[in-house]
Amino acid sequence: MASERVPSVVVVGAGGVGVICALSLCTKGKSEVSLVVRSDYNHVEQKGYQIDSCDYGKLDSWRPHHIFKTAEDAASEGKFFDYIIVTTKNIPDGPVHSKVENIIKPMLLNNHSIDATRQSNILLIQNGIDIEKSILETFDQKEYNYTILSGIEIVGSTKIATGTIHQIGTEKIFVGAFQPDDSRAKEAAKQFVDIYLNEGQNAAEFDPRVRHSRWNKLIYNAAINTTTALIGLDVPRALQFGVDGKSTEFEIFRPAMKEIIKIAASEGIILDEASIDIFTNISRNLMFKPSMCVDREKGQLMELEVILGNPISIAKKNGVDTPILSNLYFLLVMLQGKLKEANGLIKFDEETCRIVN
Repeated sequence: MASERVPSVVVVGAGGVGVICALSLCTKGKSEVSLVVRSDYNHVEQKGYQIDSCDYGKLDSWRPHHIFKTAEDAASEGKFFDYIIVTTKNIPDGPVHSKVENIIKPMLLNNHSIDATRQSNILLIQNGIDIEKSILETFDQKEYNYTILSGIEIVGSTKIATGTIHQIGTEKIFVGAFQPDDSRAKEAAKQFVDIYLNEGQNAAEFDPRVRHSRWNKLIYNAAINTTTALIGLDVPRALQFGVDGKSTEFEIFRPAMKEIIKIAASEGIILDEASIDIFTNISRNLMFKPSMCVDREKGQLMELEVILGNPISIAKKNGVDTPILSNLYFLLVMLQGKLKEANGLIKFDEETCRIVN
């Protein structure tokens, strides 16, 4: 009797989250795992990853089953990917090629050409609100036969050097359907949890209220991720360096978190205010820099729009005041502009003192 086919999974994005995602899948051993490595490809092909993980220990020369340099390379293998997982930064105001709909395009089209009757499952393990909309607007869901899954990842994992991953916080992932009435997506999310969960090492759960969970994670990201990026400090220093060691927490973090709770409520999503204490304290005693802070230090664009721009737009639509979040956003837009200029995405003419289109 032929052995049962295991799901084929491709992970796009080999930062701290993507590599731990691939490692969790490989550890479980119930799927065939490919990883799109991009900038570190040559190093990983030759030497593999060096990983120091609180969940999986220390690993040298680790690789998943397959590695590819680009999504196009993965698609050209002629392999059908049951799960297309995106862990890259979600930057809609960045380069065209970095938009999520363009990231998944080669693999989704390849799947469609191989077997249009077979279901593709797109799992977005990315920050922010309303990040699935651009996919639905770009690809007809019936024609391309796909579901969209949401992954809420909580993990203190960072790529600290080429091919080197350091994980200090136990991984927890919550997976559900972006479209709550999509029964196929629900089943695909449950199957993913089954091929991902490693008892005693990581935590993985099916989440029937995934939009609620996204808003809940935004309590942390919109307040703490953004502030640390703006000032270039890890969380403990950000807290301690405030006036009397208190102003950062009580004048910025907590008020910003309350604004997110109000915006969510205007959308009919009720968040527990106890999350404010949880998220304020979760990294108080960890020498940890959130993702936007790391991006800023690396000179990379930040996930500004999906973390702050989108919720502020919703707040404006629903008549919710957001003085703290808006000030953070306006300051970070200027910082994002600085990063765009440094990366050659915009040009500033110092003679006319204007951005050159």
